Amino acid sequence: MRPNSFADGVTSLFTVLFLAIPGFWLGLLIVLGLIHGWSYHPPIISSQIWQDPWANFQIIIGPALVLGLAQAAFVARMARSSLFEVFREDYVRTARAKGMRESVVLFRHALPNALLPVITLSGVLLGFALGGSVTVERAFGTPGLGNTLISGAIDRDTTMVQSIVLVYSMVFIGMNLLVDLTYSWIDPRIRLG
Repeated sequence: MRPNSFADGVTSLFTVLFLAIPGFWLGLLIVLGLIHGWSYHPPIISSQIWQDPWANFQIIIGPALVLGLAQAAFVARMARSSLFEVFREDYVRTARAKGMRESVVLFRHALPNALLPVITLSGVLLGFALGGSVTVERAFGTPGLGNTLISGAIDRDTTMVQSIVLVYSMVFIGMNLLVDLTYSWIDPRIRLG
């Protein structure tokens, strides 16, 4: 909303920083920082969410944070550039000239049109998150599909590796289908036929 302001500069700095740092390295930095700074040690034993929600949260927060920060940086950069582009369009100027409140201009006119590239990028980034989960889970020692995939590859368990690759591909295909359905919901001009 306010390009070239102090908040825009700080946000751009953090997005570029999280785009540049590899996920596995950020994961190692977070683990070392938590261990040395706060003497934090996540639970070693795997815990299901319905058995002990707090222990499960402690296990998944590190990998989720690392994977989420990189993806959020990509989405923030795309949303910023897409909104800049949409704010220069004639229909946004017309809405402002009619005297509409800035929140109405943003949420009713600009944001739906700016979200289409962001949604496309989000679907693609899920593939990166699935691939990045392998190294990040290994860095945190988190029991998950990525860690199981590496263990299956080391043990030469082809059935396990094929099963996990199948699950990853089904999640990726489902996410792409969801992205396509979201297009037609956000922009009624797009018809899936």
